[in-house]
Amino acid sequence: MAALAAVIPTPNRLFSQPPPTSLCIVDTKPDQAGSYDPPAGPFAIGMYQQLAGQRLRNKAQLNIIVLPASLQRDIVPEVQRLHCSWVLQLWYYQHQDNDVFRESEPRGVPFDRLVFTLSNGATRKIVESGGGLISLRGPVLTPYESFRKQILAALNQQH
Repeated sequence: MAALAAVIPTPNRLFSQPPPTSLCIVDTKPDQAGSYDPPAGPFAIGMYQQLAGQRLRNKAQLNIIVLPASLQRDIVPEVQRLHCSWVLQLWYYQHQDNDVFRESEPRGVPFDRLVFTLSNGATRKIVESGGGLISLRGPVLTPYESFRKQILAALNQQH
């Protein structure tokens, strides 16, 4: 008599995990900027430190690639070459005494500004953007934590 065997599929953790999501982070250099030390730029490294090890709500792991600080025109070809799913671009704006758009800052305090965009690597569509005050002089003030929250919320909406 032949034995009948029932094969019951068991969930396999490897197959139930969503694929990792790639995120490229880059400091966008102004045209007149020289080389950065470190080459990635301090702001890309700061955001990497905030996002490293993070997972999305669907449990997808973030695979983060920090690019060397680059001019705007050089970023898209590098993103395409690396097949980045998402691109986090950062821009640093140094305080200018004659800047009329500094109404939200405390008067007389020379804060600089850091701005970001999060865009789809394939379509280049911006899905999130933001900015914050930054001071690299004492006391140090950075918007990295608030940026991290905005970026993760936007990525969670997309996945």
